[in-house]
Amino acid sequence: MVEERVTVYVLRPKDRPTLQLQWVDPATGVRKTRSARTADEAEAETARADLEYELRHGKYQEASKLDWERFRQLFEEEYLAGLRPRSHEKYGTVLDVFEQIIKPAKLRTVSERTISAFVKGMRERPAMKKIGLAPMTIKNYLVCLKTALAWAVGQKLLPSLPTFPKIKVPKKKPQPIPAESFEKLLAKAPDHLWKAFLLCGWWAGLRLSEVREMRWEQSAEWPWVDFERNRIVLPAVFAKSDEDQTVPLHPVLRRTLVALPRSAPELFPFRSRKGGGRLSRNGITHRVLSLAKQAGVRLSMHKLRKGFGCRVAQLLGKGRAPILHELMRHSSMQVTMDYYANVDDVLQEAISELT
Repeated sequence: MVEERVTVYVLRPKDRPTLQLQWVDPATGVRKTRSARTADEAEAETARADLEYELRHGKYQEASKLDWERFRQLFEEEYLAGLRPRSHEKYGTVLDVFEQIIKPAKLRTVSERTISAFVKGMRERPAMKKIGLAPMTIKNYLVCLKTALAWAVGQKLLPSLPTFPKIKVPKKKPQPIPAESFEKLLAKAPDHLWKAFLLCGWWAGLRLSEVREMRWEQSAEWPWVDFERNRIVLPAVFAKSDEDQTVPLHPVLRRTLVALPRSAPELFPFRSRKGGGRLSRNGITHRVLSLAKQAGVRLSMHKLRKGFGCRVAQLLGKGRAPILHELMRHSSMQVTMDYYANVDDVLQEAISELT
């Protein structure tokens, strides 16, 4: 929409060295002033013409004066409220880390330089007893931050979206896990509850958050165990794919889950050693990594899931890739096909047949 009759004037204040640009907001009738950022009249005239063009063509947006804290509140209330709990938690973690590294006061201060400093801070941030977050973690954090800032632009809270750097992530193929390594990890589990938790990764390829939230009774919003139909159900509102999903129960896993005590709505009501409250997702992650360290193996729930995929891929063969795709619940078939890269013998056969 073209805003006609908007005229910008150049003023030279007596008490300031720089020239000023002044106009009347056609929507409110309020007189507004901003610096031309120069004392040179020719440069100020160029700035005046540019501003007048933006005003007349509806392209001008004032720099947001919104506090970062208020922006985050709006983003959480209006955007995150409609997402899955796990997504809400992920965005919360990213924004927490961003605030710890950057300490933003105003939304308008976030720029390309801010993003660059954020990346630098993540590369230097202590994580899992090492320095620097993994490239994939950095990439995912930037995706979340970009989404938040893009929402701010769409809501007219920020004039434009800063340019984000491209993060190179080494593409590592899923690796099979030797049964002996898993047995060592399982032997370090302190009780039957933790053993059952680990078996959910080994025999079902479930994600950590899926196991943590699993319920005994049927639920429309949380994963639950359907013993009658021998499966684990992940409702659409919880599932990563936003559609109802199921995972069949392996006989070993079924016997293990049936034997667990029903002391809470969740199958795994782990408690924090400090406050006694429910153990967080990060708390469970660290506990599993600690058990793996004690066992002398480099395993995690995520690696158990990948190991499950490799074992099933080897059993099924490439011709039955759609079955693995359903079991793993990947976002694309290409991700599923990566699981066959380390389990087929095509390359070895080709070398063996050379004469």
